[in-house]
Amino acid sequence: MMTGKMKLYIGLLVLGVVVVVGGVWFLFNSPPKIDIPEGSPVIAMDVDRIMAGESDDLYIYEDGSIIYVEEKNLRMPTREYPPTRIWKPGKIQEEELNSLLEFIKSSGFGELDESYQFPGKPIEGGGFTMGDMGCTIYVNYGDLHSKVSASGYLTPDHGMTYPDMPYPLNEIYSKLKHIAENKTEEIYRERIRD
Repeated sequence: MMTGKMKLYIGLLVLGVVVVVGGVWFLFNSPPKIDIPEGSPVIAMDVDRIMAGESDDLYIYEDGSIIYVEEKNLRMPTREYPPTRIWKPGKIQEEELNSLLEFIKSSGFGELDESYQFPGKPIEGGGFTMGDMGCTIYVNYGDLHSKVSASGYLTPDHGMTYPDMPYPLNEIYSKLKHIAENKTEEIYRERIRD
């Protein structure tokens, strides 16, 4: 029987393989002017919105480098709105990264369960409403090696915050979303091909 630590280590190993394979692909097929730092990111966040047909991947490296990739129109693409991938690199200062990592470490992120599911908000007349967001945050820094997922939570502000997610996951998500939106700049847009 697998222990929680064993599952975490296997999950981090799989993440490492995905990052390395993705990095090799990225080196050979990279968009212009994107420098990919060596090594694994210290923080990563994957956000999927199934019904909206969107996927966002944020990677923050130990030197403060950021790679943010947005994919849009994945669910029902049209000629006017084809599936599109947008590359947005950026950088945060060492102090900002250290502050973020210190918050994550001291917030209890490492003690969270591996996954959370929103039970739904009751609807008058019966049933429940849920969001289509799935979010996974990975932290691999120092002695903190954790992966936490949440899905189905509702947002009052078009994905900027998810206040019902367990603390500190909701705060970490908001901080990472702020970095993705304010510390990166689009440099390349491509059509996603099958």
